[in-house]
Amino acid sequence: MKPIATPPKTAAFLAATLFVTGCDPMLSLQGSFWPAWIVCIMAGLAASMLLMWQLVRLRLAPYLGPPLLVAPSLWALCTFSIWLLFYSR
Repeated sequence: MKPIATPPKTAAFLAATLFVTGCDPMLSLQGSFWPAWIVCIMAGLAASMLLMWQLVRLRLAPYLGPPLLVAPSLWALCTFSIWLLFYSR
């Protein structure tokens, strides 16, 4: 039986995780630094709630499909769109 991870591979993985953590853009919100992906998730949630409210108001929501699939998909779409709009370089 093979070992799951050898010490050099584990050390290389840990070193890589330390260097990759500096690649995440940070935002300063009232003196507290937040990762940009958290801000995008919250903004995506707000945008998807607004869009879903508009779809219900316009009586289009019943034609979209099951709400348990539509609402998270809309949230993901808004989150990824906000990320691409503001943080793609």
